[in-house]
Amino acid sequence: MSNLVKVRTEEFNYVKKFFLPGMSVLEIGGGSGYQASLIASTGASVVSIDVAKPLPGVEIYFPVQIYGGATLPFPDNYFDVVFSSNVLEHIQDLRATLSEVRRVMKSDGMAIHILPTSARRAWTSLSHYVHIARRLIGLVCRRYYVINTPAVPRDPGCAHHGTWAAIKRVFWDGPHGEYPSAISELWYFSRRRWLKVFQENGFDLIWDQPSGIFYTGYGVFPAISIGRRQALARVLGSATRVFVLRKAA
Repeated sequence: MSNLVKVRTEEFNYVKKFFLPGMSVLEIGGGSGYQASLIASTGASVVSIDVAKPLPGVEIYFPVQIYGGATLPFPDNYFDVVFSSNVLEHIQDLRATLSEVRRVMKSDGMAIHILPTSARRAWTSLSHYVHIARRLIGLVCRRYYVINTPAVPRDPGCAHHGTWAAIKRVFWDGPHGEYPSAISELWYFSRRRWLKVFQENGFDLIWDQPSGIFYTGYGVFPAISIGRRQALARVLGSATRVFVLRKAA
């Protein structure tokens, strides 16, 4: 089981109590369908959608429908639950998407969103330099191997590290989502900002909590156990926060 799968499983376990047998559920941004498969295991009826197919070689856990990304292809008041996990931060027109989420939710339905936190943004920026160091060490090792092994062709990527864009990428981490910069995401990923977005788009908060697990965007130190990640979250902050919402009156 990959580190990402372990993390996503733990995040889902935190919201599993909201999924009941017989519920109709829409997952937005399903990817490989892994979390949709977890939702289906609760006895709920789930439809998973995404705007792009998974990359070649990615294991598919549950069928995911591809759609255009603008209008959700479902009737009004159709789903008991609309769910997303680490997706909303990647959507450019968030207002339009949340309007569609509200449209397809039943009047007594819920929206459940797992979203990155400011803590994750901060620690991802710091771990960027660990990630770069590991990449450089790997590059040096590969270059040494190529030089000392004539039968192996040189890695063409070794010759393309002189551009300004590459230099900037080494010294400054880029944004994770659809936002101006990594620094700006300290605000955009904050609880206060997410609540503001939901309120402005017709949702009331039912419940929210940090998911209680620590990780960074670069996946450094993947061997850290879930138990230790939970302990780290109590000190360093959770990577994600869960928001459970209903339609505003």
